[in-house]
Amino acid sequence: MHDGVFFEDHGIPTATIISSEFVRAARAQADALGATEYRTVVVPHPIQPLTREEVQALADKVYDEVVRRVTT
Repeated sequence: MHDGVFFEDHGIPTATIISSEFVRAARAQADALGATEYRTVVVPHPIQPLTREEVQALADKVYDEVVRRVTT
């Protein structure tokens, strides 16, 4: 969160990707950093037990959102 907020504050678009387990923690960190409008890209939790192919499928699902965030 800190890196994403830092870069956004300096005009560099970001797409911070988190798993759903960390939505509340990410929101709290962004708020504490004064970035109340900062939004993350959320994928389902857990990620650790997934196969390479399953992780690729998650990435495919959020790809358009990530590209949109880093190009606007």
